[in-house]
Amino acid sequence: MDLPAPPDPFVALLLDGRLPALVVGIVLLGWGERLYGVLVVAPGVLAGVYVAAWAQPLFHFDTTTLLVVTVALAAAGALACHFVAAIAVRMAGAGLFAALAWFATPLAQPGPVAWWVPVVAAALGALVFPALYKIALRPLTALVGAWSIAWAVKHPGNPYVILGLAAAGTAIQFALARSSKGEPVAPAKKVKKEKKK
Repeated sequence: MDLPAPPDPFVALLLDGRLPALVVGIVLLGWGERLYGVLVVAPGVLAGVYVAAWAQPLFHFDTTTLLVVTVALAAAGALACHFVAAIAVRMAGAGLFAALAWFATPLAQPGPVAWWVPVVAAALGALVFPALYKIALRPLTALVGAWSIAWAVKHPGNPYVILGLAAAGTAIQFALARSSKGEPVAPAKKVKKEKKK
């Protein structure tokens, strides 16, 4: 009786899920903030492409018209998803700040909470939270990427591996964000030229 051939290690890793987890983890670790923007608009783009493909048999578009309609619907879907995500972040910030104000005010001042305290906190949260969320997005995506890598290399419970990778990923994302804005990553040393007499 012949023994079955041993599985290809690459196929075994792929089917096990560790190789995709490793790739996704590396991408999230270094480019999580940029990838997040793509993930937000991707459903809208896909929906626009799907609607254009669905409408083609109904309206019998020629190739050029189909291309224009597909691009227009994909762009409209991306804009809609971006708008909905922005509104959702502002609503989350409003709710979080209002809840914090409602529960924290009695700790500072005993008695019932005035009705306007959570309202003011909600307005402040809607204004401030998107900026905080954007800053927190880098360490959060780096942390998810770090855990994904740790799971792929069979160390999912090792806090040193996860926190070390997350710290490195956060630093990489901040450095990439600074370099993309044209700011120097490290301060340049000024060389003083001696004047010749």
